[in-house]
Amino acid sequence: MNNYITYYGLKPADRIIVPKSNLNLVQHHAIYLGQNEFGQDLLIENKFGVGVTIVTAEIFFAEVRSITRIERFNGNNYQRQIAVQSALQKSGFPYHLINYNCEHFANEVQYGQSSSNQVAMGIFCTALLCIAFIASSK
Repeated sequence: MNNYITYYGLKPADRIIVPKSNLNLVQHHAIYLGQNEFGQDLLIENKFGVGVTIVTAEIFFAEVRSITRIERFNGNNYQRQIAVQSALQKSGFPYHLINYNCEHFANEVQYGQSSSNQVAMGIFCTALLCIAFIASSK
């Protein structure tokens, strides 16, 4: 599956975003780390039930049907190294849907801030549904 790495010209600290649901409403975020000493491309992701973990591109892309988008790391090579080191230091951190999911992790690595637009959007939509339900039941 190194075809994805070559095709997209990924560099360390670039983000890969892939659909996690059939309707593409939920997205999964991972960070490309580069190659290990055996020539394997590595990614790091924060995955439900596993937490922050390093995976080979072969394993990661085995579950991927398409790529939603690539977000390039915006920095020089030294800053890329710092971002990769930051990602590696998070290895083993537990996954939490609301407080530390894959998007929180990727944003923290790339921008230094842990945040998730998907969580914010999910809370907003849930609130709207609750309001609509309450209004319709009156």
